[in-house]
Amino acid sequence: MAATYRIDTERRLMMVTLEGRVTGSELEAFTETVKHDAAFDPSWPALVDASGLNPAGLSTQVLRARAAVPKQNPTRVAIVAPADVVFGLARMFQMMSEGRGNHIEVFRGMDDAVAWLASGNGAA
Repeated sequence: MAATYRIDTERRLMMVTLEGRVTGSELEAFTETVKHDAAFDPSWPALVDASGLNPAGLSTQVLRARAAVPKQNPTRVAIVAPADVVFGLARMFQMMSEGRGNHIEVFRGMDDAVAWLASGNGAA
């Protein structure tokens, strides 16, 4: 798995890139790494670029488990998923996450995702 992140303190934004095949246990380990970064602020919105994601390791069970993780500081999450299969999985994750804290939106393009985050519409 290639999961990387960058915390932009100036824009108060966390940017995540997911590339290649990702499994549930890898996502869990990645989340723990991010949580322990001193610069991480869980109240800041997140921009997740899944353009290069290979969804082979993501089952419905994995998505459901990730959606069920408690959100102590609900925030907004924009997921960019141009590929049909990844877009569908991201939408499924969005629906599974409803009412659990974060406000998640899924986009085909980066520009729309960035514009939504910048607009402040649909705050968590």
